[in-house]
Amino acid sequence: MSRPRNGGLPARRAVLRWAWRVYRREWRQQVLVIALLTFTVAGALLGVSVMYNTPGSLDARYGTADMLIRYGAADPQELNSQVASARAQLGTVDVIGHRKATIPGLTRPVEVRAQDPHGPYGAAMLRLVSGRYPAAAGEAAATDEVAALMRLRVGEQLTLADRTWSVVGVVENPHDLNAEFVLVSPAGADPPESVTILSLGPSSRVIVDQKSTGAAIATREGDARTAAATYAFALVVLAMFLVCLVAASAFITMAQRRMRQFGMLAATGATERHVRLVMLAAGALAGIAAAVFGTVVAAALWIVAIPRLEPAVGHRIEAFSLPWWLIGACLLLAVVTATAAAWWPARAAARIPITQALSERPPRPRPARRWAVLGLLLLAAGAACLRLGSDNAALVVAGSAATLAGLPLLAPLAIRGLARAGARLPVAARLALRDLARHQARSGAALAAISLGLAVAAIVVIAVAAGAPTAAEGNLSDRQLLITVTDRAYGRVGALIPDRTPAQIAAIDASVGRFAATLRGPTLVPLDAAVRADEAVILDSDGGPPGRLPAFLTKPNRSGDPNQAPWPLDVSANLYVATPELLRYYGLGPAAIGPGTEVLTPHRADDLSLTGGRDDTRAASAPLRRPAYQSLPDGLLTPGALRRHGLTAVRVGWLIETDRPLTTAQLAAARDLALDNGLVVESRDTGPPQAQIRATAMTAGAVLALGVLAMTVGLIRGEAARDLRTLTATGANRGVRRTLAATTALGLALLGAILGVGVAYLSVAAILAEDIGLLKRVPVVELAVTVIGVPLVAAGATWLLAGREPRNLTRQP
Repeated sequence: MSRPRNGGLPARRAVLRWAWRVYRREWRQQVLVIALLTFTVAGALLGVSVMYNTPGSLDARYGTADMLIRYGAADPQELNSQVASARAQLGTVDVIGHRKATIPGLTRPVEVRAQDPHGPYGAAMLRLVSGRYPAAAGEAAATDEVAALMRLRVGEQLTLADRTWSVVGVVENPHDLNAEFVLVSPAGADPPESVTILSLGPSSRVIVDQKSTGAAIATREGDARTAAATYAFALVVLAMFLVCLVAASAFITMAQRRMRQFGMLAATGATERHVRLVMLAAGALAGIAAAVFGTVVAAALWIVAIPRLEPAVGHRIEAFSLPWWLIGACLLLAVVTATAAAWWPARAAARIPITQALSERPPRPRPARRWAVLGLLLLAAGAACLRLGSDNAALVVAGSAATLAGLPLLAPLAIRGLARAGARLPVAARLALRDLARHQARSGAALAAISLGLAVAAIVVIAVAAGAPTAAEGNLSDRQLLITVTDRAYGRVGALIPDRTPAQIAAIDASVGRFAATLRGPTLVPLDAAVRADEAVILDSDGGPPGRLPAFLTKPNRSGDPNQAPWPLDVSANLYVATPELLRYYGLGPAAIGPGTEVLTPHRADDLSLTGGRDDTRAASAPLRRPAYQSLPDGLLTPGALRRHGLTAVRVGWLIETDRPLTTAQLAAARDLALDNGLVVESRDTGPPQAQIRATAMTAGAVLALGVLAMTVGLIRGEAARDLRTLTATGANRGVRRTLAATTALGLALLGAILGVGVAYLSVAAILAEDIGLLKRVPVVELAVTVIGVPLVAAGATWLLAGREPRNLTRQP
């Protein structure tokens, strides 16, 4: 009977027992490897959970219904008829009435919603925060933002559009926290301007019948979480790719430390397969431990992150609303990936000659240029796929995979280039960089993990910055307030300036000044309009208070119809007097106004006329840079034009800008100021929290990079303990030891940031090829933190922690 080759199963069992004993004996060294993998697995699980819960639920609009019908009509009888028809065709329905009202003192509208909080389908759209739901005709409940702006508490009175309700509670839409409304009982509510009818899935005949009445019909489609789950799976693959890189760096370091042991094992008759089995067993054990500990850490972080994540995503999140199958796949992939990550170092260690392994000489680094060329080709192919895959998911996946695969291949060449660039540095820094190049396999894997984490964060930051609102999309920044004396669109035809005495204007000026003084770093710019000096007070055609009609710009009549008046230039409706304060706010001096200039405007200068003066004449214009936001003044009338056209300046508003975003309490104080003085306050229109998204992505990427970096530097410098003892024995002081570690951290972090940001811009530029101009919106702060802040923090922290002298200079570890 022949014996099995290579000792068979008994030999493998013996090797596994020996590997387990070595693993237990080196548990202090394994702690750092497991911590490194645990950190990555926890980040992957947390990222999957966050991404899965980021999309809003369709329950925000549909509740538990499958279809909604939206009617709008000025006649309440017509609305009632349409609701009755829908009820007859659909059976059980849930009717929600909508009206728009303006918050007193603000330009921001608010919805007055008449809804049964216990309706058959719409109950999921309401959640009681405090108090109770309104039940009677004179009761109402408000969302938290409305209550904060109007300084309302339960039991106080709410007045909107000449109606007064008693506030009985605070409510919210748990699936859309950005929805601000006032909830009233359907019993006794005012006739709605529009209604929403919720129902279960109808037949096609019902849809046709309802559309014939002019109704807007929408049916529930696939939940966005399905698509999020798909992207989350891609995130799992990305996370596991990162785990593989991190684990490979750790196992390369472990293989280097065990090189002499592998040489002894091979010298006693072990084959290459047995040597590989030792490393694979270590990888499997590390993967299992990391999966267990990573789950515990991710669960704790998830519980802490939910309250901070809900405002960013705009809806409530259930703690157990998780993609369990993705989490299971993530944990399984963590074990498989950790085991696979040990395979390449195991293969390399098994092929080292026995004499070289016993001498513990590291293998010679392989040429990096060939791999770098392949990496560049993969990056180019990935960019091309992303460019062509705007409507093709397969190309997007292929482009992302090629980009992720190409980035690690550039790491070894980047490390060798860094070592050559540091040839003239001091001895300690030069030794640290040469040590990175000498062990380029482990250093390259660590660099790839760092750059990959920063690249993902940079892609999010750059994409959000590219999609930030432009002047045409945003009215004001979150640090600006525009306070005006009229509640109508100033500058448009028919918008009158209320007539106020100089004493009243002076009092309002003082009140606005006192309010601005309560803000942090305020800039107060008074705004004046131009009216006819000899014009009497005229009455508003709508029966409102008397006022004066300001001067405005028009375009000439090019239609050939002599009976057609010039078109008002709505885009330049905000025509203000070019006061020294306003010119200084725009960075302009008196020299910007020429002798004959009448209007400063960003619009065409050859077709503008000034209307409202003694004569409607063509305005001599000079160019003005377009303001950053839509509601800022984009037409300035010069003092010379005031005199020539018989106009006089009248105070119509104030622009306040602070050095920090305005809070809800400050907006509420501005509203109080407006109510006390008969003013109107315009603030930033609500929108997605882009600054918060950018800050979160930047912080997550920085923390991930610093965590990987800290553990990698610990592994590298720990394995260089023999060199450190030699340097200490020859007289190297604490400063040299700190310089070695700090330079290692600084070099890896700086290279990782540069590679990550570069690949991020390449990917986003490929996606936005048709709108490449959007990349001009550079997120300077976030990129500065990534490229400058992360390396400096890494170097500083390493410098503080790396000064300890080795305890035993003569003992072999």
